[in-house]
Amino acid sequence: MNATHQDALEGPGNRLPALAESANPLTPQFMYGPEPADSFDLRKIWSAVWRNRLLIALILAASVVLGLLSLFLTDPTYRATASVEINNQPIKVLGTEDFQAVGGAQETDRLLQTQIDILRSRALAERVAADLALDKGTAFLAAQGVEPKAGIKGEQVIGALKDNLVVSLPRNTRVVPVSFDSSDPKLAARVANRYVQNLISGNLQRHFDTSTYSKDFLQKQLQLTKVRLEDSERALLGYARSVGLVDPSAGGGDPNNPNNSAPRSLTSANLIDLNQSLAATRAARIQAEGRWRAASATPTMNLPEVLGNSAIQQMTQRRAELQSLYEQELQRRMPDHPSVKQAAAAIRELDRQISTLASGIRNSIRNQYDITVNQEAQLAGTVSQLKGATLAEQQLGIRYNILKREVDTNRELYNGLLQRYKEVSAEAGATSNNISIIDRAEPPLLPISPRPFVNLTIAMLLGLFAAAAVVLIRELFQDGVRAPDQVEERFGVPLLGHVPRVTGGAVTAAELADPGSHISEAYQGIRASVELSTEAGTPKTMLVTSSRPGEGKSTTALVMARDAAKAGRKVLLIDADMRRPSLHRLLNLRQDPGLSSFLTGQILVESIIHETDTPGLSFIPAGPKPPSPAELVSGAGIRTLLRYLGEQYDQIIIDSPPVLGLADAPRLASIVDGTLLVIEANKSQRGAIDGAVRRLNAARGHIIGAVLVKFDVAKADFGSSYLLDYYGYGDFKDGEAGPGSTAPQAA
Repeated sequence: MNATHQDALEGPGNRLPALAESANPLTPQFMYGPEPADSFDLRKIWSAVWRNRLLIALILAASVVLGLLSLFLTDPTYRATASVEINNQPIKVLGTEDFQAVGGAQETDRLLQTQIDILRSRALAERVAADLALDKGTAFLAAQGVEPKAGIKGEQVIGALKDNLVVSLPRNTRVVPVSFDSSDPKLAARVANRYVQNLISGNLQRHFDTSTYSKDFLQKQLQLTKVRLEDSERALLGYARSVGLVDPSAGGGDPNNPNNSAPRSLTSANLIDLNQSLAATRAARIQAEGRWRAASATPTMNLPEVLGNSAIQQMTQRRAELQSLYEQELQRRMPDHPSVKQAAAAIRELDRQISTLASGIRNSIRNQYDITVNQEAQLAGTVSQLKGATLAEQQLGIRYNILKREVDTNRELYNGLLQRYKEVSAEAGATSNNISIIDRAEPPLLPISPRPFVNLTIAMLLGLFAAAAVVLIRELFQDGVRAPDQVEERFGVPLLGHVPRVTGGAVTAAELADPGSHISEAYQGIRASVELSTEAGTPKTMLVTSSRPGEGKSTTALVMARDAAKAGRKVLLIDADMRRPSLHRLLNLRQDPGLSSFLTGQILVESIIHETDTPGLSFIPAGPKPPSPAELVSGAGIRTLLRYLGEQYDQIIIDSPPVLGLADAPRLASIVDGTLLVIEANKSQRGAIDGAVRRLNAARGHIIGAVLVKFDVAKADFGSSYLLDYYGYGDFKDGEAGPGSTAPQAA
């Protein structure tokens, strides 16, 4: 700024008041916390589906087309199924077969799994291929869709059999389905039936081979055991004769009974008999001794044997009768009367007889005790003598017992082998089997694949998964703002309004000039929100900026300035974007001279103010592009200019460069009353907007709110569709002015 210009501004009538420096940063009144992390939001999911509905429909249509093509390009496959029953053990034909019982669900499942593994084995596939002569030609491989190759055709046949065999472990049943897939239904039935037939024949063959081996083995063991038994019997007989031992069990008892307890000699036999008699006599003696001891300690007439004697009972009853008669006589006669004396004599006689009989019973108990004592003593002496003879004989019986046990062991082994040989010989010709055919395979009438309904369902499901994956990827990489409520949720900046997107292109001047148009109504709502954004009303000086160029900040600044002027205010619009100015073109005015001319001191402030077609609206263009725009807006000149112009205008609106990458906007934001951030829907990246907000806050700029421009309801989250009818967005058609763009975007 030159000296002349400075003097003009500081003259008596044009002196600029000093711009107060604020020590405290200006912060927005409405601050929001971080965006809540919703783990599952059905509304957002439906919004994503609605936004990508055309892409989803295209993917589903392509999936259905591919599913239909698969029906025509895939050869039909037929599945023939035979079923067999697998029991835990074979049916006993003779009733003597010895099979290992399978118990428990786990063992049954193991048995079934074993048979299924046999069905899947290579050996069984080779037998099926040999029985049906499948390797004699190419018909089988052609039916299975395998191209024959020289030298490995046999392996190809085995591989095709194993690959197309379908068998699985059944649940809660022993019936196993055996299926085979082929393009030839008759061939599928033949192979399935041959599989179950070979399973049964192989099982029978294994049983027969096992029986034959067992029979031969038992026959050899019988011959060896027979020779050993004969040798052991000869050795036992020779030893008994040499020592003079007589075995009483040799001619009696059961020689096949291993528990035979017959005595091994005559001496031991006599000892056993006498010892048993001694035990019985000792028991009788103990019993008799107990009776005698009890009788000795008890009065004779109180002995149980006496009281229980019938003769004593009769005499006792007779005595009671005589006693009664005696007492009656005493009542009528004197004691010395003959009849009284006779009755007394009869009573005394009965008492003598009772006493004599009771004494006899007591003596008999003593005699029985004495007899048992004598018998016990005699038997004990005889047993002692036999014990000595038996001990002497046992020295000779040790070798005899060893030989005897060897004979018994050989006889038991021989008898067991002989019995088992008879059973195996009888079972060798029996064709018992634990596997039986339930159903034989018949040529199927309908193919199992392709199945139209299943193929189309799978195609639809795959299409849904593919569409979900594509939508998820698009949503993850889509970092723009789609809905108005995301501005406050994501960035903590209050939303002052949104401007619809015009489908046909840029908004025309007539659309902006028409106060009843949707674009004008949107900006009028934004202006009203700006007036209510602070307690003091509309900011005196307001900066309009964006995070990146091309988002619509210049148009927003112009429209808001016009609306304010139409409302009767005296408004000044300043184009502070000295790098890429655009407002002069929108207003059809000259760019030079302008703001840069004044800040460099080349011209007076009155020379850069231009009047526009809108009454009450003045405009300061950007001027020539200076070498360093950031230095111009950071000097004291811009502060002095704003204070001076603030006394002449009701509102000053400044269009600044973008925030990111440049220092102009943060420096301008620090000297104005409020900053309005313009965000382009579906384009402005979240990181860029976050960075712009941080830079403005770091510069102590007062962000009064944000404006979402080019808002497309079709791309917004579900729940924003109410704006269609509210603003009349649904009336727009392609090519008409509507929710598509905000005007010719220059910045």
